Amino acid sequence: MTTLKEVAQLAGVSIATVSYCINGTKNIKPETRLKIMQAIEELNYIPNRSAKNLRDPDSHEIGIVLPDIEDHYYSEILKGLVYEAENANYALNIAFTYRMPKQECKIIQDFISRNVSGLAILTCQPSNTEFFRNSVIRYGIPCVFIDRIPKGLDVNFQAFDNYTTVHYLTGQLLSRGYDKIGLMTGPEELLGESDCIYAFTDAHIEHKKVYYPDLIQSCDMTKEGSFRIFMSSLKSGIPQAIISSSEDMTKGIVEALNLCHIRIPEDICVITLGIECWNNSNYHPHVIHTSRRAFTLGKDCCKLLLRNILSPHLFETEFMLRQERHLAESLVLPAPPKPFSFPANKKKLRILSLDLPTIRALSSVAQEFSCLYGAQVQVDYLPIRELFHAVCEDSKREKSLYDIYIVDVSWLRYLIHENCLRDLTGFIQSRAVDTSHIVQKNLENCYYKGRYYGLPIIGGSHLLFYRKDFFTSTRLQKAFKAQHHISLRPPKTWTEFNGIARFFTRSFNPESPSVFGTSLPAYMSEELALEILIRLWSYGGGLFDHNNRLALHTSQNIRGYQSLLETCSYVSPNFISHNHQKSFQDFGQGKTAMLVSFTEYAGDLKNCVPNDMLSNIGYCTMPGGTPANVGWQMGVSKSTKNWELIQEFFKWVCTKHTSYYLTILDGQAVMKYPYQNHELLKLYPWLDLTDEGIRLSHSRIYPIRSRDRNIPPYQVETVFCQAFHRIWEDGLPIEQALKEGQQELYRLFA
Repeated sequence: MTTLKEVAQLAGVSIATVSYCINGTKNIKPETRLKIMQAIEELNYIPNRSAKNLRDPDSHEIGIVLPDIEDHYYSEILKGLVYEAENANYALNIAFTYRMPKQECKIIQDFISRNVSGLAILTCQPSNTEFFRNSVIRYGIPCVFIDRIPKGLDVNFQAFDNYTTVHYLTGQLLSRGYDKIGLMTGPEELLGESDCIYAFTDAHIEHKKVYYPDLIQSCDMTKEGSFRIFMSSLKSGIPQAIISSSEDMTKGIVEALNLCHIRIPEDICVITLGIECWNNSNYHPHVIHTSRRAFTLGKDCCKLLLRNILSPHLFETEFMLRQERHLAESLVLPAPPKPFSFPANKKKLRILSLDLPTIRALSSVAQEFSCLYGAQVQVDYLPIRELFHAVCEDSKREKSLYDIYIVDVSWLRYLIHENCLRDLTGFIQSRAVDTSHIVQKNLENCYYKGRYYGLPIIGGSHLLFYRKDFFTSTRLQKAFKAQHHISLRPPKTWTEFNGIARFFTRSFNPESPSVFGTSLPAYMSEELALEILIRLWSYGGGLFDHNNRLALHTSQNIRGYQSLLETCSYVSPNFISHNHQKSFQDFGQGKTAMLVSFTEYAGDLKNCVPNDMLSNIGYCTMPGGTPANVGWQMGVSKSTKNWELIQEFFKWVCTKHTSYYLTILDGQAVMKYPYQNHELLKLYPWLDLTDEGIRLSHSRIYPIRSRDRNIPPYQVETVFCQAFHRIWEDGLPIEQALKEGQQELYRLFA
């Protein structure tokens, strides 16, 4: 066990100074505090706040660590723990990890420092054996693990026997004639969840039946997670039955089925590992629930822990899997439903779009619209440049192929000048859609010269994503402070950003935990253009001077390009061939420490980050304070024959529940509802920052008209992107490249 003396020796200070620092009884110099905190971190020292009271080593306090309180299963376990502990005159200190490993470590270390008598832990990180060995086991804290056990540790453990239950349920379904069965579980690294998968596959093998691997799905054990996964799977077909390992996940499955008008049990049999309850009103109608006695599990876990506390030296650890009682007596299965297929719709609403997270989400959720209005929603995707030209061409046809175009906010003025879009002013001003619930700036993006030419579907802004564990590391903070004489923090300016990016680039700092400080997607000019513009704006530049004349060669723009070019030294040398998806992958794999991207892609970013690393990802407003106003709108073809249906579609898109669904499915809603929902804010914390980012954002307004034609926006972006390439790849001086770029702009609009 690490002592106070060892911490003092490593930090090079007195024992008294370490004590003052830990207890906060005297002011300590910041540099001294940093040395002490680094020593504590390296030695894994846990201060015992109750050491003063050695006469009573038993604090009569039990620490309870749970993922959350919202899951009915966890709350019933907690009730059982509380009941038994209070009867034994023990106080409970309850803390929630919200499935964040780093948060769980802090909670457990805090409990140990408080000298708790014992711990009851429902961990979110069973694979982190070293942590539990160096904390709970090392300090000899009596403990019981519930439902999940750290690998390779001899500790008290109690859980339900999910293997036996799922094996029986699967076997019964197969015996009844079901031949296409799905399974929804939590993360496979959790013992109970992996047992469900083994049981499911073993039952199929024993019954000599084929199982479909794509019907075995895992999520984060939330209703939102299961809704997202199950909705995406519905396009591949509907299983005859699905077994869910938790009631919370079942809520998401049922929501998806109800949304798509799929009936239980007529179209699908749903079975969940549930909680024993006397009243049927607690159960989802028509869902088959098993009856795990979670309250009793909590009571028995507490009894086991108390026995361990009272006799710590002679106690032998216990491992117990509890079987559900009376399962065979209570299970009544319906006959296998016929294979389900969505009804064929004669009407069709055709949408042309770029492949974006929100539009993918819209395509999934649109099954509800199809059921309500008997019209199939078909979405076709094109690359961004092809999409632009396809919209221009299709809108000129006497009978267009598409009804709705998803268009970028920077295209609007050009498309209006080319007479490509239907005027929607009458529809929007009729209040058919309550525009007061649309984020105002998103709606303004559809407005031009007193008329509306679209309805927003995606609206967002830039954010800075960063590795919190890097920024809060005592060792790294000390090293950064020594180099720059300021604290390591998320950058507020591009100068700070470059300084931190350099610090986290291994070629400049061999001790950096990441290979590169940041990333720069430059494969597509549309992405590179935004990276350039946010720098130019930050330094007071842009495409126009103070007299509103085209002016690329300005002192402000020179500084902006200099800033971006410095950043290029701290990114992968292959960044010219990278897109935003590659940037996400590098960030998720820990190759980069910071990433500037859009709120629209934040869901995709989370998918690139391992579950155990999500708690280490931080979000903040973008450095420089000049994010780009980005977004996409639903424009309407002038020759569509489905105008009445389109109006109903727009009304449906703007409803509260549709905006919730789009957000849960990794989209970026333009409605205010998701930003005001506490459940979604907990799942997607960056939503809290989106409103401020949109408020600060700058619009991409490009000149349109030359002497004899309208100029597409991408041609303007190409000019300042080519200037960047000439500087970086050809070695052209910045001033010369910007002078040449300015001349190209003049020729373009001559």
